[in-house]
Amino acid sequence: MKILQVSNRVPYPLNEGGTIGIYNYTKGFCELENDVTFVTLNAVKHKIDIEDAKKELNKYCKFHYLNINTDIKISKAFLNLLTKKSYNIERFYSSEFDKLLENILSNEKFDIIQVEGIYASMYLKTIRNFSKSPVVLRQHNVEFQIWERLCRNEKNGLKKLYLKLLSKRLKNYEKAQLNLYDAIIPVTNDDADVFTNEGCTKPIFVSPAGIEDSKFEKYKGVKANPKYVYHLGSLEWMPNREAVIWFIENVWEKIQTIDSSYKLFIAGKNMPDFFKKYQTESIVIEGEIENALDFISDKCINIVPLLSGSGIRLKILEAMAAGKLVIATTVGAQGINYTKDKNILIANTVDEYCEIFKKHSQHTECFDFIKQNAVKLINDEYSNKAVVKKLLNFYKTSFNIS
Repeated sequence: MKILQVSNRVPYPLNEGGTIGIYNYTKGFCELENDVTFVTLNAVKHKIDIEDAKKELNKYCKFHYLNINTDIKISKAFLNLLTKKSYNIERFYSSEFDKLLENILSNEKFDIIQVEGIYASMYLKTIRNFSKSPVVLRQHNVEFQIWERLCRNEKNGLKKLYLKLLSKRLKNYEKAQLNLYDAIIPVTNDDADVFTNEGCTKPIFVSPAGIEDSKFEKYKGVKANPKYVYHLGSLEWMPNREAVIWFIENVWEKIQTIDSSYKLFIAGKNMPDFFKKYQTESIVIEGEIENALDFISDKCINIVPLLSGSGIRLKILEAMAAGKLVIATTVGAQGINYTKDKNILIANTVDEYCEIFKKHSQHTECFDFIKQNAVKLINDEYSNKAVVKKLLNFYKTSFNIS
């Protein structure tokens, strides 16, 4: 099968869930003997070593990219207020990228075109103009839902008003896109239900993020410190930033009164400078790290205290695969086929977090079965090869691809 992936982000380096999710599909397509072309925007703010990325991605696809500046500009944001367009989306438009797509589609035919997320969706018109192939939208999140939750949790009145406007416009845009594609590929059943309720009449196939479980083999002998707690996730993503601040300011001090030997490690790319103020004897602010698996190898507990967000948290799946004890909010664990208290722990309030840490402090070994069940869940349901194979079968049967 000849597959074209169209993205708004380079899926490398593998330092956050979004890039890992896209990368795993590209790699999975290739390993199942498909011919993959990948064309993407490269936001300059991410400061990617593009030569490094090309070297890695060219193993699995024909890689094309275009640099773009997606930084928020006050003047453009203000002028956008005078329109009805979504500024979230507008920032990712480039006429040069349109031309790049036009050139690729004019010279090559594809069996399927997979658009990676709503921020790449504005190029659908160009794709339709230059290709007759089926086009699917792989929705990593329900984006408008994320912004609605951010708005609900915002205390600043003026900022809350602006977030409300952004989320409303994004919702209108996202809803309008759903029936323009030949199929929608969400990563969770929850997201699929949202798209159906918002009027999607096109085929919907849920395809979760897959995990390359083989990469965890070399860490199996590493002994983790049972009192080491960590959060790992991009801190330019507002829901992660909001979650970490909430946890540090509302939960961590109370955990320290339960057992002061617990230590919290915070890591993630594009961490704002103000996070340094949270550094204490019990909190280590790591910032961006080179290797996620090296970072988590000696740590036992993964916290995911998300208050807003959508899609699936690939970092939770990786933590489970690595045999970590995951403690997440209901929002954080959304989209994962978990069983509470069997393969994950759920805590939505300060008291619930404190109760878990109190029990863990007194009876650490009693939580081992949860970690073992988490590994089993990943092996049974989230193996990358199995996930990708199911999606390819959907494409073949839905669009009569031989």
